[in-house]
Amino acid sequence: MRFAIFLLCIVCLVGCSSMKQTSDASAPQLLLKHPLPLIPESFPRLSFDLDVVLFILEDGSVGKARLLSGSEDASWDSLALASIKQWRFTPARSENQPISTWFHLRTTVIYAKLRIMNLAEILCTTSEEADSVYEAIKQEHDFGELAMRHSVDPSREMRGILGEVNIDMYPENIYKSLGKLAINAYTKPIKYGDLYVIFKRVEK
Repeated sequence: MRFAIFLLCIVCLVGCSSMKQTSDASAPQLLLKHPLPLIPESFPRLSFDLDVVLFILEDGSVGKARLLSGSEDASWDSLALASIKQWRFTPARSENQPISTWFHLRTTVIYAKLRIMNLAEILCTTSEEADSVYEAIKQEHDFGELAMRHSVDPSREMRGILGEVNIDMYPENIYKSLGKLAINAYTKPIKYGDLYVIFKRVEK
């Protein structure tokens, strides 16, 4: 049996693209994790630290990634680094402008089973709109119609339906909220980078 990976992320800004520390720079925030490779049964370690330096571009994508320490299994570390290069962040900002930056990512990796849920979402640009949509959901307005009308995510074309989702790909505050959802229940608006998201757990 193989195991999936759960990551507890600890991050810090290590410098902007000019290689100078900036007191007014806001650090990137993790938005979406591409799944790390599965761990084979023969893997000797129950948990380990993963230490990576990333260069986050102005659009929040990862331009470069360098492994400082990992599992000590070269094959797994290489696959993990390739996955991390596909992660998405909010861009760092200086004087309210997006900038490229170096970013130090330290994670503790432990074994865990995949947590898959069928989800729908509504992604709003402002907290005011998200609160308004949330109140409409509470008044039993149709979630799909609200997604088509208000969501800025491409999933609006599918009435907000995302399908089966590994919830561990989201930041910690989101997957903890999702982990508590019963079928047909929905979250309060959650800040997601510069946007606000409402999730609903749907039946298959």
